[in-house]
Amino acid sequence: MKKIIISTIVSTILLFMWGGLSQMLPWGISTTQNVNVQSELLEEQAGVPNLIKLQANELTTEKFENQFLDKISTYVTDETFSWIITQPYQKDYSGYFIKEIITQLIVGLLLAIILFLTIKLELKTRIVLIAIFGLCASTAIYGQMMNWWGIPANYALGVSLNLIIGWVFASYISARFIIKSQND
Repeated sequence: MKKIIISTIVSTILLFMWGGLSQMLPWGISTTQNVNVQSELLEEQAGVPNLIKLQANELTTEKFENQFLDKISTYVTDETFSWIITQPYQKDYSGYFIKEIITQLIVGLLLAIILFLTIKLELKTRIVLIAIFGLCASTAIYGQMMNWWGIPANYALGVSLNLIIGWVFASYISARFIIKSQND
């Protein structure tokens, strides 16, 4: 049990750090289109690269927030179909980081359990299994999002690669140094 806890903590840290670093890759944060229609640009937004500044009511009406806030919606025009997820504007992003740590803690625990259940297998086989599980998870998540949400394929492939690399890296460190194979 002690090894599972240590593995979970180490994997959580590695996955959290990888998640942050991977945002710098071409399919990370830089792919986001930043459109701003606020009447007054906030100081922290001044440095946003490629910011598209439009007039306050150029794309929206006063009813936009009432209609879309805290909902997943579709938005249809004569030419386009959009999925919109709207939430209140955040000035403090600590809640995102806390939720991300909790998410990676759960993933780290599940990876530790898989490694514990495969302890009799060789290291290479265990890592290949983790890569296959990562491929399954990526396909189930991002394949479905490409279909239903229309997310771009290069983004889906990029974040899938991030997921698989993160899982394999964290699992390799854990399997090599913490939950070692009994055959090694």
